Amino acid sequence: MELVYERDLRSMKLLVLKGTRQDAAVLSLAGRLGLSRQQMRKILIAGCDMMTLENIGPRLEAADAAANGNADALSIPHLTTALGLLSDEEGKAFLSRVEAGESVESVKKAILEVLQ
Repeated sequence: MELVYERDLRSMKLLVLKGTRQDAAVLSLAGRLGLSRQQMRKILIAGCDMMTLENIGPRLEAADAAANGNADALSIPHLTTALGLLSDEEGKAFLSRVEAGESVESVKKAILEVLQ
């Protein structure tokens, strides 16, 4: 017998992300990171659980309120606190790279390499 938690939930996660509010949140985050909708969905499906995906809209809105400066440009609060795709230490490390003089675009590329 196969239990629910042993099944592949990718198709169910995709259905959740196709919801109106979730889709708007995916598009917003994809735009911030310079990704397509499909690439962002793939990252979210691989890295998030169902509950996080169902509540992605409010989570990203809270991260928008908490973001400022370089953290906002890199979407660090969105990827750490809101979604859990990066650890707090990884987020701080990426921020320190920008503060040390590295360009925001090159750090975004590094973040995307970690996510994919």
